[in-house]
Amino acid sequence: MTKINNADTKTKIVVIGGFLNSGKTTLIKKLGMHYAAAGKVITYFTNEAGKETIDGDLLEYDMNTQEMTAACVTCSLKEVMTSAVGQLIERVHPDILFIEPKETVSPLVVRDELMRSSLKAGTEEYLFAPLLTLIDCSEFFRDIKEKKKVAFDQITVAEVIVLNKTDLVKQNESDLIKESVRQINPNAKILENTIENEIGLNEIIKTIGI
Repeated sequence: MTKINNADTKTKIVVIGGFLNSGKTTLIKKLGMHYAAAGKVITYFTNEAGKETIDGDLLEYDMNTQEMTAACVTCSLKEVMTSAVGQLIERVHPDILFIEPKETVSPLVVRDELMRSSLKAGTEEYLFAPLLTLIDCSEFFRDIKEKKKVAFDQITVAEVIVLNKTDLVKQNESDLIKESVRQINPNAKILENTIENEIGLNEIIKTIGI
């Protein structure tokens, strides 16, 4: 793997957690288009089997498909994932790598494994954005009930929680969701985002910090 020692040229890794259909892929597309338009080289990795690729969707924006590379694999986490991510970075040398873990995989575990592999190699070769977890407000209470353990883990480890699709619920329900999330994780920054006008996109971009 190519080692990058200059902090200005290290790949910024953005791990985005959340349940299937919470809007992760759509958000990554929007973020990818923003950064690619700014001249950044973007890559994308998911271990969610059967996920759609992203680069094909960007063709209509006249972007170089090498700037948005999709690596869709079904892998065990640890060695296989870190190796696949390393190969992707070595091949493309991206400014930003978006990682979308499957819903049962903790975003914190993904970051810890990549940090561990980096330290094992004797170099700190990655920069990390705060861990993001997306919540589909229209499905929040069902997810909490049916996927309780995983839902609590996804919320607990997040450093930034995006309440997505807030335009699909009433204000009082949105407030209740926010309060419920705050009780589970009182330290995370909470952002809101809608389907129609994506009011949270700029705040998410600021959070990523590039």
